[in-house]
Amino acid sequence: MDKKLLKALKKLYKYNNYQYDSVRSISLYNTDILEPSERELLDEFHWEANKIELLTHDELNRKLIALQSIQAFSWVSMAGVFIAGVGGSFPAGISSLINYKQMIHMREHPYEQAERFMCCKYCGFTNDQYEHLAYIRYVVHLGNAYDSTVGAYAHLTELAELTAHRPIVPTAEDIQKFNQLLHFIDQAEDDETPGKLEKRLTAAKLLKGTPGMRRSILQSLTLVGVLPNTVLPLSPDFWTNTEDVLKSYLQMKNTNGRSDLEMPWAGWKGELGVDWDKARQLFGEYISG
Repeated sequence: MDKKLLKALKKLYKYNNYQYDSVRSISLYNTDILEPSERELLDEFHWEANKIELLTHDELNRKLIALQSIQAFSWVSMAGVFIAGVGGSFPAGISSLINYKQMIHMREHPYEQAERFMCCKYCGFTNDQYEHLAYIRYVVHLGNAYDSTVGAYAHLTELAELTAHRPIVPTAEDIQKFNQLLHFIDQAEDDETPGKLEKRLTAAKLLKGTPGMRRSILQSLTLVGVLPNTVLPLSPDFWTNTEDVLKSYLQMKNTNGRSDLEMPWAGWKGELGVDWDKARQLFGEYISG
């Protein structure tokens, strides 16, 4: 994203610059806070400050299924976009791996509530409501993975527009950082926990960005099985129902009292390292060593 535009969006989406729309149960952000030049930037990049859409379970599923026909989207292209996110040249790419898996495996299905959770057991959708697509996209551009079908729709529809004329390709530095990350993880002590790895990764200053960005990267790699977990087999090749992922969270001792540590990332441990077969399957030519 253009640096000047991102700076303007950080100003626009400040926590205290909104009015609550009680009818639609959503926050609307006030563009009056922006300078005329900043509002011109929004127009130049076709950024709608308050892009709101009512999303229902069945209609959202159909929207994601429709995205499956976009020729520019594939595991190969998404691997490159994700690596660009890891390396920092395109932070929004961090969300792409999770969102593509959600989209490519979407099938028509009725809403069926999970046994112990207030969501669809298959896709995790919670309830029909208005969603602020522009704000979700802004959060994704900050480098955070938005792990939901709503997030997949918001991010991938924008990504389709961004890549319509030019693909997003990782730089040599992005690729180097990505490989360094995988080897760094694979060097973990057998008893290393997810929390300890995160602290070690922060101390090493290997990746730019916030702890949330690093967690998003690790969670993404776990959801496609590149970082294995002790409870669930996961892969880019098949879908695992959201209910099964949530149930596995309840089985983990290290998640007790820690709402910030989610499955499947919570199920990784040092002795599991990296599944290099899956890494090569998914990232192919980008893997070195």
